[in-house]
Amino acid sequence: MKTTVNKSPRKSFATMKLLPIAASMLIWTSCAHYKVIDADKTVRRLKAHDTFLAPSDGWFVPDARWLELREALADKIESLEHPK
Repeated sequence: MKTTVNKSPRKSFATMKLLPIAASMLIWTSCAHYKVIDADKTVRRLKAHDTFLAPSDGWFVPDARWLELREALADKIESLEHPK
């Protein structure tokens, strides 16, 4: 038994026209924008009770405390920029 697949030449032609455009867009957008993060600035998410070995000396702050500090700092900056 012989089956034939009827492909529309128009649909095939349209796909072949769009394929190089899509490939070039993918290449240019994915390769053009990148940022290298220094090893000492990487963010490492830890689960509870996991041990952490620091790669360098520094301050390591839990998320909740960091948010408190960040909000306090933002409030201080805002009060300095917009005095009452």
